[in-house]
Amino acid sequence: MEADETARSSFVWRLVPLAPILLLALVVGAFVSGGSSVVDLIGKNPPPPDVFDIQRVEFDPGQIRIRVRNPQPEELTIASVTVDDAIVPFTLDGPATLKRLRASTIVVDYDWVENDPIGVGVTSSTGIETVSEVPAAIETPSATARGFFGYAVIGFFVGVVPIALGLLWLPSLRRADPKWLAAFMALTGGLLSFLAIESLSEAFALQAQLPGALGGSGLVLLGVALSALGMTFLSSRLARGRAGTAGLGLALLVAIGIGVHNLGEGLAIGTSFAFGELQLGTFLIVGFMIHNITEGLGIAAPATEARRVSFLQLAALTLIAGGPAILGAWIGGYASNDVLGVLFFGAAAGAALQVVVEVGRFVARRAPGGLRSGWVIGGYLAGILAMYVTGLFIG
Repeated sequence: MEADETARSSFVWRLVPLAPILLLALVVGAFVSGGSSVVDLIGKNPPPPDVFDIQRVEFDPGQIRIRVRNPQPEELTIASVTVDDAIVPFTLDGPATLKRLRASTIVVDYDWVENDPIGVGVTSSTGIETVSEVPAAIETPSATARGFFGYAVIGFFVGVVPIALGLLWLPSLRRADPKWLAAFMALTGGLLSFLAIESLSEAFALQAQLPGALGGSGLVLLGVALSALGMTFLSSRLARGRAGTAGLGLALLVAIGIGVHNLGEGLAIGTSFAFGELQLGTFLIVGFMIHNITEGLGIAAPATEARRVSFLQLAALTLIAGGPAILGAWIGGYASNDVLGVLFFGAAAGAALQVVVEVGRFVARRAPGGLRSGWVIGGYLAGILAMYVTGLFIG
């Protein structure tokens, strides 16, 4: 009996730390249910406009498909649809009245002309119209084996090939003076710092285009936190191994950080082709290929600490860093999603920043003169400059 009472007492005390969280949940719930009366004491916000969020406009032969979502707290009803300011008949693949954050697809039978600009509008039952302008109507690619292969080839040339070419610097780095090696390690930190800031910029730019209900920097922060914590966990596991976070362990972290970023690059390319922006997509391919060769150098620098690196290990690092560009191209081409784009770029920033910390620790321990060395400072700035200059090819 005493043992049972002790066990119950121990279980109760384990629940005590949860009491503040449970009480907070009750207080928040009470405020949400009756807090409007408190807010009314201060003032009232004007109601939001009854506009839709047009997520995507797709073109099939003789047909236009418009994907819309309701970003407002109140229900919105699709009342009418216009194409080039003319009201057109339509059918719905989904409900006409949309609750908060619900979506529906509007199907319009319309003989659109290829490469001509088209403006589509969706009017709510309150008479407010949401308009989306399409610069040039292009048939939306369907999911076919040919298309999947095409996106895979694009991702391969954008992600895998440049990184593999960058890894060819590994033999030269092995023969480099320790000061030069420290400079190249710092260059890796500069490369990743640039990628982190670039990814954050892309994430915030995409987030700004989201409706208020889905926008907010919290979505970016979620992606950053998830990837940074995941990379920290992986780093701690590697640190328990024989090599720690030096050599191949650090090269693996760098490859993962670059891989998450390349996922976003593939997403951008796939989305541009899916929306018919062929010239932009081709320009991004060439720009990213030039841009990514420096990423291979960033992986090669820490790999020089390993006594021996096999061909299979190099191939694995190449696929980890470059392969996600293929996956990103598939997602962008066939399942483009604005929320996923924000999360991907946020995750890329978090992963890159965490690896910068690991590279900094490594340089501080191993480099002659530590982080204050002129070679280290010069290498770090050179990494940022290299990414900036190659980034000019992307535009």
